[in-house]
Amino acid sequence: MSRKLNLMRADRLGYLAGGIALIVWALRRPTLRRAAAAGFGGWLLYQAYTGSNPMFRPLGIRVNRQPADAEVAETLVVEEAITISRPRAEVYAFWRRAENLPLAPDGDPEITRDAAGEELAWRATRGEKLVHFGSLTFRDAPGGRGTMVAARLEYVPAGGSLGAVLARVTGRSPHRMVADNLRRARALLEAGETPTTQGQPSGRR
Repeated sequence: MSRKLNLMRADRLGYLAGGIALIVWALRRPTLRRAAAAGFGGWLLYQAYTGSNPMFRPLGIRVNRQPADAEVAETLVVEEAITISRPRAEVYAFWRRAENLPLAPDGDPEITRDAAGEELAWRATRGEKLVHFGSLTFRDAPGGRGTMVAARLEYVPAGGSLGAVLARVTGRSPHRMVADNLRRARALLEAGETPTTQGQPSGRR
């Protein structure tokens, strides 16, 4: 079985219930249309068993069944990396300020691990509820080209994997926001300004 799961437990239970219901309905009065429904039901059962929906794979949805934080049973994982043409100490100092951490506006971030110049880890809560947790690691880029930054973030999406897919399609997913955070940081550190779409064509006709 593939280790790259992209369906959360709630999704798999829904697929299981839906698949069984379709097969039972089809068997009560076999017709060509009901046979097709039974086939779809079998496909749902297979996805529930494997924990993977092939249509989700291009979107990079990935489930972690054993997250490091004991408050959650499973999470979706976001991983992004970027190279910034600035010294490692300067890049680290930028993210050492909690307000600059990825998805900082979505919760109250607290730094949980701090290895100066090498790694930052944090968790963010809203009230008493855990919103997400993550880490940033910093390494010197080859050839003195600056700093390599690797971000990893884990969160529990509203609506399970399907909710994460819908958020990604609409451009409001943590995947998009983490990538945007890294790009904005690079723009600030390298050029002293953040990227903007102001003045650019919108693409509408």
